[in-house]
Amino acid sequence: MLVVTVPAPPSTLTMAPSTIRVVAPATPSTALLVDGLRAVLARFGGYDTRFAAALARAEDGDVAWVDGTDVDSCHRVWFELHEDLIATLGRSREGAG
Repeated sequence: MLVVTVPAPPSTLTMAPSTIRVVAPATPSTALLVDGLRAVLARFGGYDTRFAAALARAEDGDVAWVDGTDVDSCHRVWFELHEDLIATLGRSREGAG
């Protein structure tokens, strides 16, 4: 019988503080970006407040708000902003890279 030991992935609780320290500085930049975009197209408003709200929830201890796909997480908001920018430019995701 072959026995393989696989190390457990890092706990989200131990990963959370370092992840939040990396994501948190993006909040002011996101606000500046969205302010500029909103000045041209009003529909871009709200991404910054959604991002900040998700980060606040993560800082309160629920790390799913950093990268969860089933909540309005930092990752999800940034992904939606990216998709909106690509569509605004008339490009496809495949041609955006």
